[in-house]
Amino acid sequence: MTEVRNALEGQLSWVYASGSGTTWATASAPASAVMAYCRSFTFDSGRTTQQIMDRGVPTHHKLVSKQPITVTFNVAYGVTANYPNVTAPGSGHSVPGLLHLEYKSTAPEQGAAIYHQFHGVVPNSMSFQEGETENTMSFQCVALGMVGATASGYLG
Repeated sequence: MTEVRNALEGQLSWVYASGSGTTWATASAPASAVMAYCRSFTFDSGRTTQQIMDRGVPTHHKLVSKQPITVTFNVAYGVTANYPNVTAPGSGHSVPGLLHLEYKSTAPEQGAAIYHQFHGVVPNSMSFQEGETENTMSFQCVALGMVGATASGYLG
């Protein structure tokens, strides 16, 4: 019998970022790890488009601004989880804790993993929630760029 599911199951990995920009750039042999098992994941792309009219008839769309991407992860909390140190600045940038995040979700019925990669991520806030069956951590982040959904990953 097929299992009924309403969400993809996934894991969140991280690596320290070097430099700035919207591409995946890391130092030689950077520290990285699987951070946690994801319970929920959301992102907003941050694009603003405007419809261009020609004599009252819409003819095309124009990208008028591109805001940072907001990302929220809710993960299963564990004392052995490999949370990054977001207080120390990395090489090539001045913001403490600049990361690249990769969310890998799996669905057996699809036969492959689905990856979302977020570049130049700064964790804005994190919160802890104690639950009856498990504890969770929520992370709200801002990213400079993203790739996904794709079938290949960088970290796993």
